[in-house]
Amino acid sequence: MNATWRAAYFLVQAGATLAWWLALAAVPAWRRRFAFGDDGGSLVHFLPGDVVFWMIGSCIAAWGEWSNASWRRAARQCLAGALGCSALHAASTAAGTGAGWDGVVLMLPAVAMTWWLAWHGER
Repeated sequence: MNATWRAAYFLVQAGATLAWWLALAAVPAWRRRFAFGDDGGSLVHFLPGDVVFWMIGSCIAAWGEWSNASWRRAARQCLAGALGCSALHAASTAAGTGAGWDGVVLMLPAVAMTWWLAWHGER
């Protein structure tokens, strides 16, 4: 996969995360479906990390790819680690509450793709 496609993927990932949060804000039933056993308030704890890592981090990785920056591989690897930690946090919260597994499963393809791009992006 070339740098243009990697950059596009990271921008789509950032946009999808923004769309996710807008949908959570707009649709109470959506919030309850993905919440950790409450009406959706438990999801707010994930917002700062999602903004910093999933949205801004993905945009930084995209910028690195498009500009052919020397740090682009490091950005992909940092993003992969951050998304992995985010998924682990969500999974541990779901395990503790017995709810919220739909959101954990929804994260896994993006985490897997980001990891794959981090390790195989320039091969």
